[in-house]
Amino acid sequence: MDVARRTAALALVHQEQSGYSNLVLAGALEKHALPPRDKAFVTALFYGVTERLLTLDWCLERCLSRPMKRLDPQVRAVLRMGLYEARYMGTPAAVAVSEAVALCRALKKSSAAGLVNAVLRRALEQHPEQAQFADEAERFSVLYSVGLPAVRLLLREYPAQCEKILQACFAPAPTALRCNTLRTDARGLCGALEGEGVKAQEGALPGAVLAHFAGSPAATKAFAQGLYHVQGQASQLAALSLGAQPGETVLDLCAAPGGKTLLLAQEMKGEGRLVSCDAAEGRLPLIEKAIKRCGFTNVMVRQNDAAVYNPAFQGADRVLVDAPCSGLGIMAKKPDIRYKTLEDAEELHALQLKILSTSARYVKKGGRLVYSTCTVDPAENQRVVRAFLAAQPGFRTVPPYCTPSGALEEDHMLTLLPGFCGPDGFFIAALERSM
Repeated sequence: MDVARRTAALALVHQEQSGYSNLVLAGALEKHALPPRDKAFVTALFYGVTERLLTLDWCLERCLSRPMKRLDPQVRAVLRMGLYEARYMGTPAAVAVSEAVALCRALKKSSAAGLVNAVLRRALEQHPEQAQFADEAERFSVLYSVGLPAVRLLLREYPAQCEKILQACFAPAPTALRCNTLRTDARGLCGALEGEGVKAQEGALPGAVLAHFAGSPAATKAFAQGLYHVQGQASQLAALSLGAQPGETVLDLCAAPGGKTLLLAQEMKGEGRLVSCDAAEGRLPLIEKAIKRCGFTNVMVRQNDAAVYNPAFQGADRVLVDAPCSGLGIMAKKPDIRYKTLEDAEELHALQLKILSTSARYVKKGGRLVYSTCTVDPAENQRVVRAFLAAQPGFRTVPPYCTPSGALEEDHMLTLLPGFCGPDGFFIAALERSM
């Protein structure tokens, strides 16, 4: 029995029923003592199928006499895996089909072995890039495996950039790191990583490094020594835009897993009071562990709901709000986001405005507030900020830390589109209180 393929198939079945893909995969790999090569294969197959789901299903359903949803979950997983292997992983078609049939039997679905064999052979002849679709939204949805709600939003808001944004969902990108500037600099970190066999180069921002890891970024000696943490450059830019200084009181109100907190602690040079908060108590240990590894002693970790006023936070010099959002800017990193229905959009917008308005109450006169998200939906970004400013005349937008090439800027508010300004989509608005 092919344990690696079986592990991937069962993980896909679990993923389809419930759960986030990263947690499902981690749990599946933990159950089996697979060698590194097999783990890498399972990971590539699991995430590949998840990312290409709509494309795979379009090809498969054209070769079935009934909808995919009426097949057994295990058979769906086997079909998707077999097609993905042959089309995207370079596995010879005959081998991919043979392995899929064998896996079907191993999963005690022998009665479907003939169907799997026949459907996969026909599905390999399907080419969505040559097909006709009802409209551009449907075409993009199938070609780039992104749900229609997200595609329609992108077409509406960014008609000229939409396809390039969707293409960026598949573009390979190095892992962005933030070096611990109290222990090293970007050049020193690159040298340390190169010494461990990791290719690395300095990024576009001071303290940023782009690295190519063969395994986990957390598996190096440099990581254990607290020389860096993993953080996208767009996220680094949001934290840098706060302008945190040594000796100040700074709040990071939606902090987990802690990357922005670590950057703020570096900017403060370990001096002052930095409070790192998250509403989910179970995520606080992630922040605490990262703080300890990097050696910061001026950071307090607290459970706190950013939407509820906390009088203990009054009088802060700087407040960072990386608000909960739809995540449409990071579909490349989190494939689950591709298929969001966006049904709760109005509730989400209301929550974002409430969090921003509540956070503003902590900022003292002359202080700064940064609102950021990892989405490119203007309804969650500019429109939230404008609604806030309409009700809070004491605040005004100010320039961020810098404006990267390719970024869209409107009233000092930045929108970073995937494919145009790095791999991540992000929004950053820096606000200062004048009264």
